[in-house]
Amino acid sequence: MLPTLKIGDTEITRLIVGSNPFTGKSHLTKETDADMKEYYGEEAVFATLRRCEEAGINAMQSRGSMPVMGLFAKYRAEGGNLKWLAQSGKDLDTFDEELDEMMKYRPTAVCVHGELADNLYLAGETDKLALLLEKIRKKGVPAGLCAHFPEVLAYAEEKGWKPDYYMASLYNLSQTDRSHDVNPTGERFEESDIPVMYRTIRQLSAPTFALKILGAGRRCGSQEEVRAVFREAFSSMKPGDGVLVGMFDKYIDQPALNAAYAAEAIRYAEGKR
Repeated sequence: MLPTLKIGDTEITRLIVGSNPFTGKSHLTKETDADMKEYYGEEAVFATLRRCEEAGINAMQSRGSMPVMGLFAKYRAEGGNLKWLAQSGKDLDTFDEELDEMMKYRPTAVCVHGELADNLYLAGETDKLALLLEKIRKKGVPAGLCAHFPEVLAYAEEKGWKPDYYMASLYNLSQTDRSHDVNPTGERFEESDIPVMYRTIRQLSAPTFALKILGAGRRCGSQEEVRAVFREAFSSMKPGDGVLVGMFDKYIDQPALNAAYAAEAIRYAEGKR
């Protein structure tokens, strides 16, 4: 198994797999979305999850919604051993209902969705996030906080909310005030966001997973570039932090390659400290 960090009392590998490819959400192009949707039937999803386990990854994060939640439950019923880090929905009005539904599927932990946190921040209602963290804790599982705005994570630290873990997107996809047109997905991936979020991550008191380290495919021009991005990630965060990566293994064994890059990058980062 890969090196781990702790969320609550549970050891989670410092590389975990994301679920966006399973539902055709590439954050890249419509063509890639369609390719993922065509490839990822039930058996292909299960095959990727099994390959992740074989590569030493022990957890997946996904939204606490269908179809992925149901697929993952079936995967575990058929012998799969991945732990599940659940993520809330984006709507404050349905948070309680969705949290109750998620708990039926035995999550290891639950994280407040990044867009929900961002929207509350933009609306000047950031303090409502503390209440959401408490609602999760009352279910008896660790509570996480995700955001695209570094300011949201810094605010949680300032207020002493003490989430059990953070999820931090390197790209601020919720930021609308940018200098150029959006890409075909309707999102802005700005390289200048990356060092800002890494600086924030280093100041956080809880274990943190960096999201979108590969720019949803934008930083994957070659395997050497991918390897370098993993090195950058683990060298830029706190000792013991991790990364979440969506994996689309139709064309290449991404679980095995990413696990190897993560293990090497962790050793590299530890050697520099």
